Amino acid sequence: MGERVDAGAGDLAGTPVPEPASATRAHPARGVAVTAQRWSWTHAERERAAVAGLDLQISPGEKVLLAGPSGAGKSTLLHALAAVLHDDEAEVHGRLLLDGVDPEQARGRAGLMQQDPESQVVLSRIGDDVAFSAENLAVPREQIWQRVRAALTDVGLHSFDLDHPSAKLSGGQKQRLALAGILAMRPGLLLLDEPTANLDPEGVRQVRDAVLAAAEATGATVILVEHRLEVWAEHMDTLLVLETGGGIRRSSPAAEIFTDAALREELAGMGLWVPGRDPLQDLPVWRGGTERLGGTERLGGTGRKQAEPLLLAEGLAVGRHSPKPGWRRAQPAPPTVKDLDLVIRRGQTLGITGANGAGKSTLLLTLAGLLPAHAGSVSATAELKGAGALLAEDPHKWRSADLVARIGVVFQEPEHQFVRSTVREELALGAQQAEVPGTTDPLFDEQQIDDRVARLLERLGLTELAEANPFTLSGGEKRRLSVGTVLSAGPEVLMLDEPTFGQDARTFAELISLLREHVDSGGTVLAVTHDAAFLRGLHASEHQVRREEPVAPDEQRGGERSDPPGGELFGPERSLSWLGRRNALAKLIAVFLITAALVMTIDAVSSGVVILASLALLPLAGIRPGGFLRRVWPFAAGAVVAAWGTAIAAEESGRVLADLGFTTISEGSITLGLALGARAFAIVLPSVIVFSTTDPTDLADSLAQQLRLPARFVLSALAAMRLLGLLAEHWRTIGHARRARGVGAHGGLTARMRGTASQAFGLLVQAIRMATRLAVTMESRGFGAGPRSWARPARFSAADLPVILGGAGIGALAVTAAVLAGAWNFVWT
Repeated sequence: MGERVDAGAGDLAGTPVPEPASATRAHPARGVAVTAQRWSWTHAERERAAVAGLDLQISPGEKVLLAGPSGAGKSTLLHALAAVLHDDEAEVHGRLLLDGVDPEQARGRAGLMQQDPESQVVLSRIGDDVAFSAENLAVPREQIWQRVRAALTDVGLHSFDLDHPSAKLSGGQKQRLALAGILAMRPGLLLLDEPTANLDPEGVRQVRDAVLAAAEATGATVILVEHRLEVWAEHMDTLLVLETGGGIRRSSPAAEIFTDAALREELAGMGLWVPGRDPLQDLPVWRGGTERLGGTERLGGTGRKQAEPLLLAEGLAVGRHSPKPGWRRAQPAPPTVKDLDLVIRRGQTLGITGANGAGKSTLLLTLAGLLPAHAGSVSATAELKGAGALLAEDPHKWRSADLVARIGVVFQEPEHQFVRSTVREELALGAQQAEVPGTTDPLFDEQQIDDRVARLLERLGLTELAEANPFTLSGGEKRRLSVGTVLSAGPEVLMLDEPTFGQDARTFAELISLLREHVDSGGTVLAVTHDAAFLRGLHASEHQVRREEPVAPDEQRGGERSDPPGGELFGPERSLSWLGRRNALAKLIAVFLITAALVMTIDAVSSGVVILASLALLPLAGIRPGGFLRRVWPFAAGAVVAAWGTAIAAEESGRVLADLGFTTISEGSITLGLALGARAFAIVLPSVIVFSTTDPTDLADSLAQQLRLPARFVLSALAAMRLLGLLAEHWRTIGHARRARGVGAHGGLTARMRGTASQAFGLLVQAIRMATRLAVTMESRGFGAGPRSWARPARFSAADLPVILGGAGIGALAVTAAVLAGAWNFVWT
């Protein structure tokens, strides 16, 4: 583990070698006993109970595999046990108890892990995020970091520095980080809702082994919900099968899954993945896919040419962000995949596989024309473009209407691509947007569209939900709908990102059947997947994306960086500059003292002094002048606008310099405008420097510990700041998804405004859902349960005194200079 640089936290400088995980478990927690007595829960405005008449007794330390068909209330039960099932108007009957008390009175005894990795990360650095739960339970500071390191080791994230930004983890890595946060609580009850759904095979094993090791070491009770039983069944004690709408359908030893034929058939009938039972066995024999083509051909290889090429990748390098430098970034982000040569042919099925974080999804979006290539090229052949179609070779340069009829994309998060208010309208949209290749004529008439929609509704098992809002569907239903929206347009190439996530065995087999039909009709399928059964079902060849070797933690801390230590405003990287290591509250006090001097007067001299002093401080902040200008130019532009607006709007004073008819510009108005513009800019500059070198978590620690602001308010604001950064990523992804659906922001001004408004609504929906899930995560980790401790002490040191004195000195110098120059203009006079 590299050295943790922590302003005001001398007890953490020079972090010792982590102790073994077992060393921090000298006092294991006792497992929780779970009891349900005729417990029922009915959501507000719902007629049918989510769970009804449940009687349950789980012994301390018991490991329970909770199964049942979709809608049986498995997730509802887990949320209730974690005391995060809040609905004041819900109808509740019976009793649900943890060690004989209501779950609300046992906060911290249960840790809940949800399905969505993104909404389970609370703070911006992995060490802080894992420490969050221990702090909420008032664990003594000297024990918190031992727990953090042990938990990260248990889930296989020990190679990362504690300051590594959580935003830079892949989805699977975030899932493991969430588990680490739960393990740091040392809960007596582990509640896991499909914890391995987003992970690669190695990640699945790591999380499973971490859960089992934690349960063994702490004696914790485990309740696990999982569609695919094989990974967990042999390690669990009990299988509980819930009945839809109420009660327990069956309770038996988990080992009977392997020996009881009647049980296996019963579980398979519910759509569960039963060990040793292939969900593809009931499908007709199929000889399509890459098996028919003789494999994948690489450029320069010797593969047989048995079908026409559609897409060619040559020397391709891809990355999530644009390769072009932006005003906020000194250098383009490095590519995640490099030097790729690939040929995609008609009728081919190809699986893009690899470890979490290797860049599989980024590669897929680049091949689909939704992201620009960092280097090399992606080119479409005439076979894909269509006869007579005057299109560029690079699909990234096509209009969205050109893309939708040729390349269909299913995103990892289905909600990103929903743009209509009903399931039926979503399925119809793709067919409505499709055009005859080489023309602008519709590909399907209204009757054909209706027929395609009806067929897809039936095949996807969504007929009864045709008029439902897509956002109200279950996770598996959303995934099936997202695939259907692409199939309805009839594109030749389908590109799918984790298409089988959340599917039970029955819907998985139906999805395979649909994709086989697409291939039989001459279509092509590319899929990012960890699912070996999916690859087998489509006879897919495999292209493995290999992750670049991670930089060692000591190299991260001591090596060269592409960007200077002074990060963006409240950026995820802790600044290692002299100013970055100072106490956050001391820096705020310095900014307040400088600002107080500026707001007392309206003159250009005092503002000029502050501007020059701010520029002189850049080396102490580790900010290069070029990077600083990229950050402050919007404020400079605003100051110019303010100065000009004041010059033309202020009262006439002194000699008139220009008569504009509707107003005049005088010497006095120009002087006032310059003074106000300079003051606005001068007020901003110290704040930019301070916030560029201030870690948000350090600031929260100072506000809560030194200013005694309520911890709930401070930490909620901190989580919200991270959420805002995620929403910026979601805005880009929603834009890609809309382009893939053929409804990108194009056309006239009105059409663009409608498109932007629709995209903004999609972002609002995402924001509400993410905020709700994040709140559940925070509560499930003990947030608000009572008094808390703080992992890092926030206190002043002797090194912080120059910061405060410097702020006072700059303010005093600005006032003195203005008075001596005769420019002092006391604002209240």
